Amino acid sequence: MTPRNSFLRALVIVAVVVLGLIAGPTAAVAAFTDGEAAAPQFSAASIQAPVTASVTMKCTLGLHTAVTVNSYGPVVNANYYEIKVYDRSGNLEFTGDLSQAAGRTYSSGIEIIGTWSYEIRGYYKVPGTNNSWTGKPFKGTMTC
Repeated sequence: MTPRNSFLRALVIVAVVVLGLIAGPTAAVAAFTDGEAAAPQFSAASIQAPVTASVTMKCTLGLHTAVTVNSYGPVVNANYYEIKVYDRSGNLEFTGDLSQAAGRTYSSGIEIIGTWSYEIRGYYKVPGTNNSWTGKPFKGTMTC
C-alpha cells in the first residue's frame, strides 16, 4: 500500500468519525439542585370502638331470650352501626342494623340459655359504593 493511499484512507476515516459525531445525537447533561417537599393529599381514618353500650337480655323459662340494644356511644367517622349476637357456643345468632328499630332487638327461638356475647361496632360506608371501613368492636356478655 502506498503512503498516498494510507493518507487518503486515514483522512476518510477521520472525516467519517467527525461527521458521525456532528450528525449523531448529543448527550444531555443536566444537574438539579433544588428540592421541594409536599404534604400528602390523603389521610386515613381510624374507627374506634364505642365507649359505652347498654344491652339487655330478657330470659323466659330458660328456653327463650330477647336481646335489646338500648343505647351505644357514637364513634367519630362512623356513619353506620351494627350489633352481632353470639349464643353460648359462640355461634352467630343475629346481625342487626342499629339505625333500624328492627335491628335493635333479637328474639331467639327455643335455645338453652347461658352466657351470650355481643359486639357493637361502627363502620364508615363509602357513599355510592359497596366499600366500607370496619371499626373496632365494643364487646360485652349477657347471662340468663
